[in-house]
Amino acid sequence: MKAQDYKQTLVEAIQLLANAENELFTAMVNVAFSGEYREISSLHQVGEVLNLELAMFEDTPDSNLNHLSKLVKQLAETKNTLMNLNSIEEEDIEC
Repeated sequence: MKAQDYKQTLVEAIQLLANAENELFTAMVNVAFSGEYREISSLHQVGEVLNLELAMFEDTPDSNLNHLSKLVKQLAETKNTLMNLNSIEEEDIEC
């Protein structure tokens, strides 16, 4: 396998991790807004843009949210580590 093929395969793996991270984050928000953060959800209209951060979902009384947030964090850390080890920039990743 050529070095270029190897790097392209790594880029594809990182793209997959980025997509999984986004999908899992969305699922985690949906779980939160149908449970632990139901009140917050009712204050906002459908389609309204909210700026949410992972830290908002960590260390909650809901153990499901805690597990999901840990997994989102692990995906992000793995993606960033692979990018750093292989000198892959954000602009190389298409999400």
